[in-house]
Amino acid sequence: MGAETHLTADDVRWLTPLPLWTGILSGPIAWALDLGLSYAVVKWTCFARREDVLHLFTAAALAIVAGGAAVSWAALQRTHDDRPEDGGGPRQRARFMALLGLATCALFAVTIAAAAIPWWVLDACH
Repeated sequence: MGAETHLTADDVRWLTPLPLWTGILSGPIAWALDLGLSYAVVKWTCFARREDVLHLFTAAALAIVAGGAAVSWAALQRTHDDRPEDGGGPRQRARFMALLGLATCALFAVTIAAAAIPWWVLDACH
């Protein structure tokens, strides 16, 4: 009960909804931005012969995902003693959300990289 009711200032910083949801949603948002922006500028990149812009979007999306994973990792480190993950306390819920954020970031990092393979292997303008 002591770990559940006593939150330090650092705990409040990392275990509030904003950083936890940031970790969970950074992957899907980065993927959607990468996909949408890449398709929106593909005609321009072909006309201007600037295919490197597509790679820049992919790198930016992966950086966003890495940032979300770092936030989730920091939250997970603040809850290392709060097991089980399915408990009803606020710190246990925060631990679950941090783990979910890491899993989501990993899934969407692979998705973004897989979606970029055609840009790397094939010519986007043909």
